[in-house]
Amino acid sequence: MTDKNSGFEDLIDRMIENPAYDQMGGYQIFLRRFAIPVIMILIALFIYTSLDGYVSSSWNLVITSVITGSSLGPILAAERYLAMRNSKK
Repeated sequence: MTDKNSGFEDLIDRMIENPAYDQMGGYQIFLRRFAIPVIMILIALFIYTSLDGYVSSSWNLVITSVITGSSLGPILAAERYLAMRNSKK
């Protein structure tokens, strides 16, 4: 293997073996990589379909993007709060 690939494998190994990511019983990586993007997509779909009959299509996309983007901060804060709360147990 090349040095570039071995460095990437070392990075993955350090991330998996890092105790900081083991706070939630191994679900930290799952939440970061899968659950949070799925939650964002579901929020966007819900907002888009809710506003579909009330707003024109172009404004609906703008409003959906703004609200979905604004929800990213609270979602990440909730994930961090759960990790901190579970690490105190």
